[in-house]
Amino acid sequence: MTIDAHTHLFPPAQAQARDAIASRDAGFAEIYGDPAAAIADAPSLLGALREDGIEAAVALGFAFADERDVAEQNEYLLAVAAETPRAIVPFATVNPALPGWEREARRALDQGARGFGELRPGTQGWDPLGSEGRRLAALAGEAGAALLWHSSEPVGHRYPGKDGGLSAAELIEVATAAPEVTMVGAHLGAGASFYLSMPEVREAAPNLLFDTAAASLLYDSGAIARLVASAGAERVLFGSDFPLRRPGTELKGVLDGLDTATGEAIASGNARKRLC
Repeated sequence: MTIDAHTHLFPPAQAQARDAIASRDAGFAEIYGDPAAAIADAPSLLGALREDGIEAAVALGFAFADERDVAEQNEYLLAVAAETPRAIVPFATVNPALPGWEREARRALDQGARGFGELRPGTQGWDPLGSEGRRLAALAGEAGAALLWHSSEPVGHRYPGKDGGLSAAELIEVATAAPEVTMVGAHLGAGASFYLSMPEVREAAPNLLFDTAAASLLYDSGAIARLVASAGAERVLFGSDFPLRRPGTELKGVLDGLDTATGEAIASGNARKRLC
């Protein structure tokens, strides 16, 4: 059972309101303000999974600034997951910069959310190591939920959405501050896996994982093998970043050159154990 651990869904109403949302949400405008930027709904994702032979996907929202947008997206994600429980694993949207944010977060957990993400504290304006970040980690820990963080490499080419996530050092700090919580550094964790070569870091962050979302747009063809070598296959999750990238195309690149056992862990086993 292949699981895509990093995809995105929006309710059709938000796709139709793209311009209005972009006018009040700078983070959304940066990534989705361009009419050519793909916004996917559930039928689009389910169709892509079916065509590419992938059985399930973790569905993430967007780190909205506005409480209404957060709630609307969560309602859609959770409804889709309830209708397709074997195919969609919902990760709720949350904005800890908003007053009373925990109410919406708990509601999402009660309705089946398995985690929160894709988290972009820099865009929303909250400190992942501050009081709100600690409360989010505690909430996730109590619920057995995961936190999936947008991770931003500090060098290389610019692209919409590069900023707003965690650097490699910040990702490790966050993971070591709450070692009991499963945390995922998206986009290969911005290189954080290298530091797991330090025994004290590996020991301090036992539940830090890395997904491969959009790897083909960021790194060369040897990046996944290097990630596995530094982090260990048990910490790596296949993710496509659909609709930015096609799941089947990304999966082929991720598995290229890996042995069968490693490929099965990355493509399905790790996500089943840690996210579903």
